[in-house]
Amino acid sequence: SVNMRFDELDLTCLREFEIFLRQRGNVSNSLATKFSVLKAVYNKAVSEGVFIPKSNPFQQFKVGSLWTNTRKRAITKEDVRKVIALDLSQGYPSERLARDIFVFSYFGAGINFADIALLKYGNVRDGRVQYVRKKTGKPINFLLTEEMRNIIVKYQRQGQTDEDYIFPILDRRVHRTEQQRYDRTHKVLTNTNRWLRKIGQRVGIEHLTTYVARHTFATVLKRSGVNIAIISESLGHSDLSTTQIYLDSFENSQIDAAMQNLL
Repeated sequence: SVNMRFDELDLTCLREFEIFLRQRGNVSNSLATKFSVLKAVYNKAVSEGVFIPKSNPFQQFKVGSLWTNTRKRAITKEDVRKVIALDLSQGYPSERLARDIFVFSYFGAGINFADIALLKYGNVRDGRVQYVRKKTGKPINFLLTEEMRNIIVKYQRQGQTDEDYIFPILDRRVHRTEQQRYDRTHKVLTNTNRWLRKIGQRVGIEHLTTYVARHTFATVLKRSGVNIAIISESLGHSDLSTTQIYLDSFENSQIDAAMQNLL
């Protein structure tokens, strides 16, 4: 860690910090979130007289330009059915695993890849999945669907215990440290998304990823009229504003339909 005074923070520092974060694998919206927090702290320090800036570097470094539009990341229920129906019996096991992870996430309240990797048999109790979300520490609890149950059965092994991981991503006997688990999860995620892109191309879907499953779960609920507070709770978001950004306030199709009522 590096200690830095507020008055030492300049445009060069911000740009170097962006490069550092990108090298660490942060994508645009993750960058935007981090810089938004940094900007808020900086401005609060200015407003409370902690220091007097010669110039505000955030006037030149536009945090808003880091955000990317996530609207197109969701697909339709019909598209999900195409992914499920695709015959992968002649494909590679890793290809079938990628599809299973996508389907499990979609039916599993948008559970993200990191939490899927960490999911253990002990997290499945009385027909429900219960776990603590790694990113936020929020407890998540949802009903186990038939689709999810079939996927779990597919990967069951003889002699398994509650401490064994459900999916063949991590092995508790091999991946003992946090760093080992992180490295392995990141490697399998990259491979999974590579297979999902190929699966998507076969059924006419662009840029199919594990994230699309999570976003589609949320968007399908929204299109069905489910209250955004319930969607936020399902996703394990820390607050409603995160969900608002995640989903956007309205979709173009909804606005178009609403405008038919103007006359």
